[in-house]
Amino acid sequence: MNWQSHPQAPTADTHVCSLDAIPDGGCIEVSFGDADALRLVVLRDGGEAWAYVNVCPHFSLPLNSRPGEFLVTDDRHLMCAYHCALFRFHDGLCVDGPAKDRSLEAVPVTIVDGVVRIAGDR
Repeated sequence: MNWQSHPQAPTADTHVCSLDAIPDGGCIEVSFGDADALRLVVLRDGGEAWAYVNVCPHFSLPLNSRPGEFLVTDDRHLMCAYHCALFRFHDGLCVDGPAKDRSLEAVPVTIVDGVVRIAGDR
């Protein structure tokens, strides 16, 4: 299922989080909905942010094994907690591990006045 067809998919301009809520060089998880929530991982590098559906393309598991806890390397890669696939922040491409050359499902975001929002080109 692509993120746009998820029943809890946010619409354009939806508030995701404040940029300051994301540690620089880190990430947070944001959920839309309740029981069948759409879970996003939102990453930050300085004044830039990217969002991806929190599902590893290798085995369709969440990238984190515990709520709110993600493995991030100093060189801005997100590591899947289950099989150690490494994904680049800026494009979600897996550069090492079992999902190599596959990408996380991107959710377009923009930053407006320090707030990360769903971009209008969804």
